Amino acid sequence: MRLRSCLTLPLAGLASTLCMAAQAASFTACAEPADGPPWLYRDASRANGLASFTADFWPVLFQAQGHSLTLRGDLPFKRCLRAVAAGEVDFVLGAYRDEERARELAFSEPLRTLTPQVFFRQDHPLHIQARADLRQWRGCGMNGSSYAHYGLNPGDLDQGARSYRTLIEKLMVGRCDYFVEELEVIERLDHGRQRLLETPGLAHGPVPDVPRPSLHLAARLGSPAAAEMPALNAAYAQSMKSGELLKVWRRYAPTLPY
Repeated sequence: MRLRSCLTLPLAGLASTLCMAAQAASFTACAEPADGPPWLYRDASRANGLASFTADFWPVLFQAQGHSLTLRGDLPFKRCLRAVAAGEVDFVLGAYRDEERARELAFSEPLRTLTPQVFFRQDHPLHIQARADLRQWRGCGMNGSSYAHYGLNPGDLDQGARSYRTLIEKLMVGRCDYFVEELEVIERLDHGRQRLLETPGLAHGPVPDVPRPSLHLAARLGSPAAAEMPALNAAYAQSMKSGELLKVWRRYAPTLPY
């Protein structure tokens, strides 16, 4: 670590003038790559093999705070959470907050709030009035994901899927009656030339009483990474206010609101 004084960092549009008495540090963060943009996907042409919004935005934001951030995409999301809770990795990027995770992790302010949905087959429609109705049917989910805001606990779903393509395939062949996910997550996904949201026979609708979840940074409680959360919250808010965050987002999702 080393001390920094006032400096200006004109980094990828996130210029920041800083006056810091704190020590600069090197941090690590993990996130699981998806099938494509905008959040994070694999790109062999990049130095670390990762591309998209997460890869472009977060290391630059950390650098503007006087720190470095090494992004890891080699851990499935469930293992990423465990590694952060164990202190092996400093941050997880894009995690939901729930009571179980909050026993071990400190969370940032919400980064983005999403829209809960239930997905089902058009030839097997579900009439959902409240999240308690979900227990009438068999549900599928993603390995390592939290569905506590849907009123679903570990063990309530078949969470064997490790990709959204596989999750949709399980639903469409009848291995489950539904899966729940936020609309923004599914609408961004492509498989080849086809958007997964446009899979023939796939339908979706709201679950009226489900609270809208938010994405967060999270770090181990009491860790040096957790101590950085107030400064990172402020830097993130400033990047939103200035429009610099949206400039990075539009590189990968020019028509999708953040």
